[in-house]
Amino acid sequence: MTATKVLLTGMSGTGKSTVLEALRGRGWRTVDTDEDGLVDEHPDRTDLRLPEIRAILQQPRHDRPLVVAATGDGQAELYPLVDHVVVLVAPWPVLRERLGVRPGNDFGKEPGELERVRADQERYEPLLRRGADLVLDTSELAPDEVVDRVDALAAAPSTGGER
Repeated sequence: MTATKVLLTGMSGTGKSTVLEALRGRGWRTVDTDEDGLVDEHPDRTDLRLPEIRAILQQPRHDRPLVVAATGDGQAELYPLVDHVVVLVAPWPVLRERLGVRPGNDFGKEPGELERVRADQERYEPLLRRGADLVLDTSELAPDEVVDRVDALAAAPSTGGER
């Protein structure tokens, strides 16, 4: 049996980094496109470095599942390369609070960045939901529940290409 590949997406503050850290602790291979230098940030958008991310996803499957956290322009091009697309969501008031207090990531603390996240949520979250196999509201689920749901995908049949 080959290991599952998951694309984890969602707005800033939804908990992608938290989920990645927990999955890494459960033996998953993880790629955080923000932390691993696979994005180009602009004041009005995030460009994914699609050739590099595609190359990661096209590597031969390993004995451990892989999760790639990526949100940005062109991400739908990655969907055929993964078995599952998971989007993390949370209401705007929750995101605003999380962005203001999260450690280790200053994005979203400046007023212009905060407004960008709010605008991106309104514009892009409906698209992310449509392309996802699984939508998890991180304001309603405990972090361990979110991680358990994503971790369970390692044993689930692929839905790749059926979105």
